[in-house]
Amino acid sequence: MKLTRPPGDLRHMIAALLPAISAIFFVLAGLVPAGVPGFSTVAPMFSVAAIFFWVVARPSLMPPAAVFGVGLLQDVLSGGPLGLWALTLLIVQYLAFSLRRFIIDQSFVLGWVGFSAIVLGAAAMAWVGACIYYGVIFSVLPISVQAALTILVYPALTWILVGVSKWMPQAR
Repeated sequence: MKLTRPPGDLRHMIAALLPAISAIFFVLAGLVPAGVPGFSTVAPMFSVAAIFFWVVARPSLMPPAAVFGVGLLQDVLSGGPLGLWALTLLIVQYLAFSLRRFIIDQSFVLGWVGFSAIVLGAAAMAWVGACIYYGVIFSVLPISVQAALTILVYPALTWILVGVSKWMPQAR
């Protein structure tokens, strides 16, 4: 007896990986040298946007292990304190999931406001964590610019992720 997969199974398997893959892509995009001096210190927190989007849109496809892995990858590639972004993204996931029922069927603007609050909290947490880890009080300006840029580019990032999510089959 030959076992065959239904045609949609491969698509479902790939779709299950797309949120984590897109979050990894966003981490890489945030760390790629832009050719602008100092840009890496104020590059948008793309990973926060990806985690927020997927936790609100399809929370079952962005489990804590995937979020932790994405954060750990960001820590390793950025050269920052190991575990800082892993912990920060897990808190982003928790907060986004907590807000999900309030924003899931509301206007984009309400979701954007919720996202903005979470970005500000994530930026503050990353700043405090880095200050504690390095034993130095860093200027708050770079992380503030980073948070502002993240909030400003969120609509474009959402547009990209909505396009990805439309390719995905509906939840089973």
